Amino acid sequence: MTYLPTDLTITAHSAQSHALHLTVAGDLDYETATRFTHETNQALDTDHQQYGPVLQDLHLNFSGLTGIDSSALTALRRRTHPANVTLHLDHQPASLMRILELTGIADHLTQDARTLSTSDDEVDEQTETASAP
Repeated sequence: MTYLPTDLTITAHSAQSHALHLTVAGDLDYETATRFTHETNQALDTDHQQYGPVLQDLHLNFSGLTGIDSSALTALRRRTHPANVTLHLDHQPASLMRILELTGIADHLTQDARTLSTSDDEVDEQTETASAP
């Protein structure tokens, strides 16, 4: 069997200080989850340096997504929600909708961060279990 490396590109678009838009294209899976998390964290850090702690919404545009598993999404939520940043999963292809449906984590991932308590540990444990390979 031949191993084919997976491709992933993340492009940041920020039109407003309170909203960051990232376009995600390619395969977002176990192989690319670390890179996805790293690049997304860099975009969040850059936004924070440029605008200060005013970010409220992180929009992930998945229109170019070709493959997905839930590995990276749970890690990303742990970064955004404690910072009161709500995660938005925009332009979801069928494969993403299916994985969210199977794992049952869609509402948890996209819950309004400004209305959450800081003690989401129990729910995070459930999410980790649902996304385990």
